[in-house]
Amino acid sequence: MYQEIHTENIAARAHAPKIAELLNRFTLHGRKGRPVCYESFAAAIMPGFGDDLVILEPTGDGDYRWIHYGREITRYVGGTRLGERLSAMQPEVAAFTRHCAERAFAEGRPLYTIHRAKPTLRVAIWERLLLPTVARDGRNLLVAFSRPLQFREDLLNAVLDNSPSGIVALRALRGDGGGIDRTIIVTANRRAADLAGQPGARLLDREAREALPFLADPTIWKRCLAAMEQQSGDSFETAFTRQDRTSWLRLAIAPLGDGLLLTLTDITDLTVANQTLQSRAATLALEVGRERATRRALSEEIGHREEREKELRRLAETDPLTALLNRRSFTERAQAALAEAGAEASLIIVDLDHFKQVNDTYGHPAGDAVIRAFADMLLGLLRGERHLVARVGGEEFAVLLRGADAAEATKRTAQIQEALARRALPASETLALRITASYGIATRRPAEPLAELFARADQALYRAKNEGRNRIGTAGADADAVADAA
Repeated sequence: MYQEIHTENIAARAHAPKIAELLNRFTLHGRKGRPVCYESFAAAIMPGFGDDLVILEPTGDGDYRWIHYGREITRYVGGTRLGERLSAMQPEVAAFTRHCAERAFAEGRPLYTIHRAKPTLRVAIWERLLLPTVARDGRNLLVAFSRPLQFREDLLNAVLDNSPSGIVALRALRGDGGGIDRTIIVTANRRAADLAGQPGARLLDREAREALPFLADPTIWKRCLAAMEQQSGDSFETAFTRQDRTSWLRLAIAPLGDGLLLTLTDITDLTVANQTLQSRAATLALEVGRERATRRALSEEIGHREEREKELRRLAETDPLTALLNRRSFTERAQAALAEAGAEASLIIVDLDHFKQVNDTYGHPAGDAVIRAFADMLLGLLRGERHLVARVGGEEFAVLLRGADAAEATKRTAQIQEALARRALPASETLALRITASYGIATRRPAEPLAELFARADQALYRAKNEGRNRIGTAGADADAVADAA
């Protein structure tokens, strides 16, 4: 497992700007060589940093337990570990975290770490700032700031696995003086291993100049160092000999954080062909060069077009504010779901109460933040299930519960209502609002089309609004069925 631990030059090494801010606050709370008091430190940092923090307390048996688990971290990993033990994590990550926590307490100073975690919803590599504190009752408590360094790992893996070019990402490891001592491979696809003459070999976490033979050339390595230090890209061709065979590569290098991204294209066959053509006629070589340029331009244009088409499809299907399904995409998918033979389903329509007052009182940015927070809550309650969730209007949402009868739909709606009642939705970094909502439920009748199902749920919502809001309205026949079942 790739990992780093640093105690010096932390602010310069870190990617997240908040790390430098936390270090300054930690230093202010730890003056005169005394341990940092957890209670006063937590009170100072929680309002601004709490969403990115976890707090661990020793359990007394060599393990640790989470007593705080930040909202942003929960979103990245797809769930919370609040109350769980560290030992329940992937063994390598748990051992690394335990070692870092014990070192931070033993040395009484901050630690900055980078490690590769078990791939989660979006993250594979994390950076952390570990801050040891002592509570007033004498307990050691570890405050840890955690942020991902790599996002959308699912998309990255798909690109890497299907790329005809070799792709390698390097991270620079610097000494105390700030100079680059060596570089470690943090990402490499199968094509890169093939081009390096190590098909099937594991390149991750290895020293780049040892694993990639073409980087052993001092001239090429100087150009790579220059790209990292000057934060500028470069592109060139090179040859290297492996098992008495000369291979030609085109290297495109670009800075990537405190590291480098290499794109490797095998041009051996093309180079040999060019050399043959050049020996025959300069004019033919010129035409081949023009053809190469045209092919590259065409390939790049096709690639750009495909990316634009993918983005357009995504934008067409999702609501830009919440990333939920939009009304059109929800309608198409719901109709497909209802078309399944014998499909049982219930529809919930949710409308946030008095939402215009939120916009009028606190402004539209605050209203948008409340809508995003409510959407996150819905996704959290329905995560991992086959139900469809959409934003179908300004403050109106729709949920299609597949396989749910009237009783089940009423139960799930009550869970949403109770969850909303228990929390205040963040409208800004300093403001959270208590919001209520009204609900309309309709359970599908045999062969009933979506439009009629939607209309009945909308009528139930209208009744809930008229009866005073913060209520659950059920379409007439469905309400009778629920009452009979009770």
